Amino acid sequence: MKTERMMTGRGLQGFAWVLTTLAMALGSTGCGDACVDDFDCREQGAPTEGQRYACVENRCELTSNPVPDAGTGSDAGTSADAGTTADAGTVTDAGTGGDAGTTTDAGADTDAGTSTDAGSDTDAGTDTDAGTETDAGTDPCASATYDPKLGTLQLQTGFVAGESAPLPGAAGPVGVTPGPTYSLYTVVSEGYSGPHALYSLGTWPQVSLGATPLFDVAAPADRGPSAALFLSPFVETDGQRVLTGYTKSGGGFPGSVGVYDSAAPSSPTYVSAPSNFSAGVVPGAFLVNGGGLGTVSAGLGIYALKTDTFAALKVGTLPPETGGSGFTAVSTHGVAMLGYFSDETFLNEGRAVGPATIAQALTSGTPFDVAAAPALDVGSNFVAASGHGEGVSVLRGDYVPPDYNFAATDISRFAFTVTDAGATVTVGARQPVLVYVDQCTSVTGLTSLGTDLLVGVDDRNGTRLVRIEQAPQAR
Repeated sequence: MKTERMMTGRGLQGFAWVLTTLAMALGSTGCGDACVDDFDCREQGAPTEGQRYACVENRCELTSNPVPDAGTGSDAGTSADAGTTADAGTVTDAGTGGDAGTTTDAGADTDAGTSTDAGSDTDAGTDTDAGTETDAGTDPCASATYDPKLGTLQLQTGFVAGESAPLPGAAGPVGVTPGPTYSLYTVVSEGYSGPHALYSLGTWPQVSLGATPLFDVAAPADRGPSAALFLSPFVETDGQRVLTGYTKSGGGFPGSVGVYDSAAPSSPTYVSAPSNFSAGVVPGAFLVNGGGLGTVSAGLGIYALKTDTFAALKVGTLPPETGGSGFTAVSTHGVAMLGYFSDETFLNEGRAVGPATIAQALTSGTPFDVAAAPALDVGSNFVAASGHGEGVSVLRGDYVPPDYNFAATDISRFAFTVTDAGATVTVGARQPVLVYVDQCTSVTGLTSLGTDLLVGVDDRNGTRLVRIEQAPQAR
């Protein structure tokens, strides 16, 4: 359960917006680090080597893992291999009644278990056999070759890597204005009790954290040392306004979204938004995938916050099999990929809703049926999505037992073709953009940068943002 505009700096890994979280969480166990058991903590992403996430007092915390392959009893020279009773001079061979025993045959040193046969240093578990670094699990990432921008990720045909910029360690999810000058914003948090504040990240590609916060993400009633907030993994902006959100523990996971207006920076707006998980920008409104907005409460669905009046309404109904909130990503020509977690497929699902359908719902107040829109044939699970030109890109993969950490396989793009004055959308075939060849480099988030894709990348060389452009011949 992660979404568009979800960048992660090293300082916030393990917090509420770490990339690998499952979309059903807001329908069951909640958003962020809240948990009921260890299974809920699979959303926390890949832990450091030798550790795993465990649920401790309803919070996901790192604990140590045992090392099972560093020389077990079976591999380090067992009693059967180190000179057994049968091989070290048996009763039968050490003098039976019929062969009652010359000195030579009654258990000589040679036959009664010599040093060589009774478990020598070589056979009883040498350094090589008892779990050397090679046998006990070396780190393949130490010898991997890293591209300065993409690390070990492999760029696919039709795409090129543009500018790259380091991402400050304190940065959380990232949002980008529509352009042509791309201003970046992020949320910086100092733990569950805050403070949680919106900051400028400069303009692309000159990325740097602003010296002072722009506004407090938490509504006034939710501030203070006793307040525990789970920040939502989105920062959305229409160029003038910036939307962020959070949830809290409790029935229905109460929470709020906050709007910072650069034209009135001292007057932010806070709106109740239980279970808010993802968001997107369409002309005249922010879309919020959650459990309600303002005074409108109608269960999990797609809600809209109009930017001229801040009036809230429900614009999209999710199908009956919805088990949790999903992803929101909007293309440059106004198609919204709206998602949900399915209790039938146990996967995140995405549907492509045309701009005319959205505009009609904003005007009439009558919600459209998300399930009636064409589906993206992702072919696996996915944990992040972003607008990418006239289409969207998603981070594919799946949760892998026994710890159920998300193992990513690739970023893939789906092109959208719009006809019938924006009422009909055709979804193109999946096109790989970046492919994982190992887990040495990870994607920490996706967001749109004009018609391009801005990818958060993290490995031993640090966390950075990389612009992925479509090759001229592919546009």
